[in-house]
Amino acid sequence: MKRACTYCGRIHDYSYDCPMKPKPKGNRDKDIEKFRSGKLWKAKRKEILERDKGLCVVCRLGLCGEPADLVPADSVHHITPLTDDFDARLDDDNLISLCAYHHEQAERGEISAEKLFKAVEG
Repeated sequence: MKRACTYCGRIHDYSYDCPMKPKPKGNRDKDIEKFRSGKLWKAKRKEILERDKGLCVVCRLGLCGEPADLVPADSVHHITPLTDDFDARLDDDNLISLCAYHHEQAERGEISAEKLFKAVEG
């Protein structure tokens, strides 16, 4: 028997497991959610924003064009994602202050992790 898939809109066999179906959250996802709402992350986020003077490091250093000194940072980005290395979640060398625009680029991989690590170092 076939049916319309609610995840991709195609017609599949009833027993077919569509790859578009969301995966159930595992323990790692729960750990990440708990961490992001905890005191340790909030304190570390504040510390990193202060270290970077509340400015987007990519804008300030001109990593993606001309430097723009006074672009405020909206977020602190994990260069190595929490899903890849949860143990590095509080490492100063893995955290960088970014504006919303550059944070989205970093999340999509349009700004390489290598560039971001060099920016934190120097």
